[in-house]
Amino acid sequence: MASADHVYDYVVVGAGPAGCLLANRLCADPACRVLLLEAGGRDNYPWIHIPVGYLYCIGNPRTDWCFKTEAQPGLNGRSLGYPRGKVLGGCSSINGMIYMRGQASDYDRWAEQGNPGWAWEDVLPLFKASERHYAGNSDVHGADGGLSSNVIPGTSSTPSARLRHKAASIRSATSTVAAMKAVDTFRSTSVPACAGMPPKPFCDRP
Repeated sequence: MASADHVYDYVVVGAGPAGCLLANRLCADPACRVLLLEAGGRDNYPWIHIPVGYLYCIGNPRTDWCFKTEAQPGLNGRSLGYPRGKVLGGCSSINGMIYMRGQASDYDRWAEQGNPGWAWEDVLPLFKASERHYAGNSDVHGADGGLSSNVIPGTSSTPSARLRHKAASIRSATSTVAAMKAVDTFRSTSVPACAGMPPKPFCDRP
């Protein structure tokens, strides 16, 4: 028979961004006992916190489940790697610290295809509620959530910040050459609520 110390009101499986944010909100109620389970390890691997570090996180059994797709006829029978984060923070710990959201037109298309609640105007409030955006509250971003993001500064006096900025500049330029949208917004490591950081704001709660 389980003791009272092992009885929980909620069990959240997976400590990726969604799991961490959900657990954080649930256990903000002091009457709730929440258990957050993660199959991977802690996010104390240094490469998680450096943008170019995704090169050492993806395909690494320490941080990646190393899944493979089924062989695809359109790829001449080849299978592809399908990175999935196996660490606190989930996939956001191995994605080069990029923070982005989907295109509004994609969400609207899903709604048009018979998925109520998935239109952009439906999901935007949820995005805003989860964000702690560096530019503050606006029509498209929120500032009071647990998912923190910052823009890489143009200059900094610290060697680590200069390294991060250089890596971000190289990746942005590469994206432009490849006709991809350049990304200059990155998840922050200063407010550890999720996205590559342990859920420290609520780890001492019941």
